[in-house]
Formats: sequence, C-alpha cells, structure tokens
Amino acid sequence: MAAKEGKVGKPPFNGLEQRRTIRIRRSALVRDNLDSIDRPSIKIGETLDELKQAFRIVYTEYNDAGYVPNPEPTGMLYSVHSLLPTTSVFIFKTYLKVISTMSLYKDTRVFGLPMDAVYKPEIDALRAKGRQVAEVGALATPKSRRGANLVVYLAKALFNYAHLVELDDVCIMVNPKHVRFYKEIFLFDQLAEERMYAGVGAPAVALHADVHTYDQRMRDAYGDADFDTDLLSFFVKMKNAVMDPSMKYSVGNDKPLEQSTVQYFLDQRPHVLSGLNEEQLQVLAYLYPQAIGGKGKIGH
Repeated sequence: MAAKEGKVGKPPFNGLEQRRTIRIRRSALVRDNLDSIDRPSIKIGETLDELKQAFRIVYTEYNDAGYVPNPEPTGMLYSVHSLLPTTSVFIFKTYLKVISTMSLYKDTRVFGLPMDAVYKPEIDALRAKGRQVAEVGALATPKSRRGANLVVYLAKALFNYAHLVELDDVCIMVNPKHVRFYKEIFLFDQLAEERMYAGVGAPAVALHADVHTYDQRMRDAYGDADFDTDLLSFFVKMKNAVMDPSMKYSVGNDKPLEQSTVQYFLDQRPHVLSGLNEEQLQVLAYLYPQAIGGKGKIGH
C-alpha cells in the first residue's frame, strides 16, 4: 500500500510555518471531500517552492483549457502582477504539496489591474467612486482534485483577507462558459458584458463581488467556515506579527518577496517585464534592486 503524501522523506513544519498556515477541520461538512487530502491547509504562498508549484498548476490547467497562446518552456505561468508586494497568492496544500491556487491582485496607481486590458472603463468607474478594488486571477485546480471543492475554501480565506485590507470590490474575468459557475458557487455578480481577451485568445466576462456583503452571502450559502481558527483574527495576527530575525521583511500586507525569489522568476521568464513603462520599471527596481539589475531595459 502506498504511503500517504508528504509523510515519507519530508521534514515537519517548522514553528513559523505552523503559525502562518490555516488548518481545516474534518467536520461532517467537509469530511467526504477532504478525506483523501493529508493535513489540508491554506496559506499565502511566499517561498520559492510554494510559488513554483502554484505557477506550474496555473500553467498546466490554463494550457489544457487552451488559454496559453504560446508554449511556455518553464512550465509556469505568471505575470509581473504576480511578483508585486500588493499581490497575495493563496494556496491550498496537502502537507507540503500545493494542490490549488488563486491570486488576489490589489489595485495600484502604477500597475493597475490585469483586467484593465479589457475592462478599464468599468474598473475606472469603481475607482472614481473611491472604491478600493482588487482582482482575483490565476485560479487553478488539477482535474483530479476538483471534486473536493477546494476553491470554496480558498475563496473564504481570500475574502476574509480582502475585508481585513479594506477592499470594497473584488473583480474577476472569466470565460463565458464559466459565468454560471462563478455566479452560483462564488456568488459573483456581472460587472460588464462579454469581450475578447487577447491575452488568452478567448472571450471573457467581467464579474465582481461587494466585499462588505460577501461574508454574509457565503455564510448563507455554505455555513460557517470549517477552519481551526477565525480567519479574520488569523490575518490580523499575521499583519501585526514580526518575522523571525532571519527574514528580511515583516509579515503582513504588501510584504515584498525575497530578492532571490523574484530573481529566479525573472531569470526564468524575463519577458514579463516587456512593455512596462519607465515608472513601473523604477518601482520594481526600488522594490527588488538585486533582482532587477540591468533588466530595466527590457521592453524599451
């Protein structure tokens, strides 16, 4: 009989990892879906290994769906938005293996949002009202894991985090054939009509959710979250916690990635800097001076 994932030849979690991981209880609500998953948990990815696993899942699933116009030799899919401190890559793990992911991109004046490429007028209308906007993207779960509804747990964690960082609207672009799923399962509302998204060579529909009413809608639809901790309290503690002395940055909102991590991803896919304007390159060089180096000329 094969050993369970993660139990052979892998070190235990260290204390820091334990404190920064959301455990999921095996209650009656989730037991049937999660019985095959060893130590299910959710966290914000930050290590090179976690992000590599997440970006590989995104590439595999998007490529299989026909959303990757050109083959990617690295087997990973990510953009410059993925590397910004304002982005949170949420991951669902079975022990040390990432099995589902979604990213939350917070709006910034310099970089905006990925969906500005298609729905800038609608996003600008929200900005004009003083709304703090973010975009959900890079959602991916291998087909073998989709029956466990992992994205529901990720969505609960993500929206609790969105509430903590005082967002008003979370938006998303989805293929028209998935609109019903996102409306019925994720409880999104439609923001704009179908348009062509050249980035993936497919049509898209813009959806959004009001963060202030989302928690109650999720509770009405799914009941209370089956986590070992109150999510809002968890993220408050994360935001105010202090990293151990070996880490360069404090834990919490808008924490830059390690220089070496960004260096790795830019070395793998230097073209993610293509087309950036001078201000965007300057911001990246300020955030990641060791990683950017002479790459600032790319795209000019």
